[in-house]
Amino acid sequence: MKKTVSLLGMITALLSLQANAHDLWSVAKNGSVLEADIVYGHHFPTPEPIAKDRVALFEPMSVIGKNYQETLTQSGEHDYHFEGTALKEGTYLVLSRYKPTTWIKKGDGSWEMGKTRKDTSDEVVYCGTVTKNGKMILSVGDKDGEFATQPLNKGLELTPLVSPNKIKEGELVKFKLTQDGKAVKQATILGNYGGYASNDMSVPFRAVTDLKGEFEFRPLKDGLWYLKAEQDRESGNKDCETITESATLTFEVKP
Repeated sequence: MKKTVSLLGMITALLSLQANAHDLWSVAKNGSVLEADIVYGHHFPTPEPIAKDRVALFEPMSVIGKNYQETLTQSGEHDYHFEGTALKEGTYLVLSRYKPTTWIKKGDGSWEMGKTRKDTSDEVVYCGTVTKNGKMILSVGDKDGEFATQPLNKGLELTPLVSPNKIKEGELVKFKLTQDGKAVKQATILGNYGGYASNDMSVPFRAVTDLKGEFEFRPLKDGLWYLKAEQDRESGNKDCETITESATLTFEVKP
């Protein structure tokens, strides 16, 4: 029985991975205006065009700070680009979100978005509801950075346990993974930076959360990094049996 359950778990995980081949990151910079991009694809931190049938799957980007919140406005020819008011000194979180979306994989290997088992008479080998959360820590001349160490307590989320100003090349720091504010234990964490490989399939960092949902991270170099986690759980719905949620955290590693 254990072998059967294990095999089914591996198959479910593989199907889920295929359904979620694209990752989601938030990338932003502050200047005369705040410029932010939904990076949805495989080539962090470079944004890619979003397929027209998927644009509606994303919420508008937003930025949150201490006593500050703004919904950003899509700007320019690319659906992934957003702009907002230039930020004053402080530490902020720039957020993107892929709304809960159902996917089915049919027996012939094809995928369909926005459907469950009840929407087709064809053989369905997998159905999952997928959500993705992207978060970036953006510091604007702030030596404190305390705001970034507090989770938003919404969905799957990665949060540093130290000020972002203390995340430095070669230094060991701790992060925490939570689901709606509660610790997620024994979850796999991946980490990467732009230019490490030709795509995000190869990564230089891997960890597993402890019983408190915490893990240690030692960056190999300075620059822009991300951490990523993904969770699968049973939905209890026979029409679409799996719920998959992923989270990324983008941040600057200091020299």
